[in-house]
Amino acid sequence: MKLKNLMKAGGWMACVVASMLALQSCLDDDSYGNENLLFSIGTVKVMEGQDYYVELDDGSSLYPSDTTAIHGYAVKDEQRAFVYFSLLEEELPGYEYNAKLEHIEDILTKDIYRMPPDKADSIGNDRIDVENVWLTQNHINIVYKFYHSNDMDKKHMLNLVIDEGRDVAGDGYLHLSFRHNAYNDTPLQGGSGIVSFKLDAVRDQLPSYKGLRIEVNPLYGGVKDFTVNTTAD
Repeated sequence: MKLKNLMKAGGWMACVVASMLALQSCLDDDSYGNENLLFSIGTVKVMEGQDYYVELDDGSSLYPSDTTAIHGYAVKDEQRAFVYFSLLEEELPGYEYNAKLEHIEDILTKDIYRMPPDKADSIGNDRIDVENVWLTQNHINIVYKFYHSNDMDKKHMLNLVIDEGRDVAGDGYLHLSFRHNAYNDTPLQGGSGIVSFKLDAVRDQLPSYKGLRIEVNPLYGGVKDFTVNTTAD
């Protein structure tokens, strides 16, 4: 079986993922007793009832034949997730990978919000850094960093919005704004994470643009834009 873009889920990789998930404990190989543990990011696809597979970000598909290590996981169609797994020897027609799931961790998955002018203040625009942005078939994914108080009762809100009150120059890009509402939480320590936004709200518009241009209010300095091209130059 040919491995495409799968990563070994050693202690260092688990710690990277853990650093992107607030207050999550660090996983390592010893947690599962499996030195062949692999890691990837994908989207849960529900087929019937609780039967599902995971579409990985490289376009390949993983069927979890063995889920005995997963307890109480709420299966939700189009949910983005980190998946930790080991490969099974038997090949399954229609799937690149037949796997035993060792751990699955949901990634915050939201719709893009069309923001009318009267909602601009309530949605917030607190400072936040964007460290990486990438597109998959059905989502735009953002790795972010912001400061928080480490108080579990203090919730932050993240949104990707179409600002209907913004006058955008015709530069060939669809303009969006990545918004953070800290709800007055005290900025004491840094935290990172990933959020995925469904492309449903803008899918029909994308063919008319060269890509997406995302406005961000970063931790330091003035407002900046991140560009994600969807067409070749």
